[in-house]
Amino acid sequence: MSRKLARSQAFQTLFQLEMKNSDLTIEEAIEFIKDDYPNLDFEFIHWLVTGVKDHESILDEKISAHLNGWTIGRLLKSDRIILRMATFEILNSDTPQKVIINEAVELTKQFSDDDHYRFVNGILSHIHKD
Repeated sequence: MSRKLARSQAFQTLFQLEMKNSDLTIEEAIEFIKDDYPNLDFEFIHWLVTGVKDHESILDEKISAHLNGWTIGRLLKSDRIILRMATFEILNSDTPQKVIINEAVELTKQFSDDDHYRFVNGILSHIHKD
């Protein structure tokens, strides 16, 4: 199956892990999707989710440098997670950065407010240029 679906499931896993009462481990959260999507690239999902969780403060610093007048805490949870995922992937993979940004924009259109994809695209474009 496609990386697009894998990214969507990674996003949903990270969202679930950020819930206030969630005491799930990454492995437990990923297990929830294995029955529904047995053909997903779970190695990629695990790499992405673990990478975001392990490097959250570094990712937040990188993102925050481009948030003029905003703080990372003020962002919608969905936008924050998508920005972290894409930033981690931009910094740590050989996937073309335009593909990563496009996938992040598509996730934002699916999981966030109406025009937030423009905001996410702008932030990631600046990170890409750094």
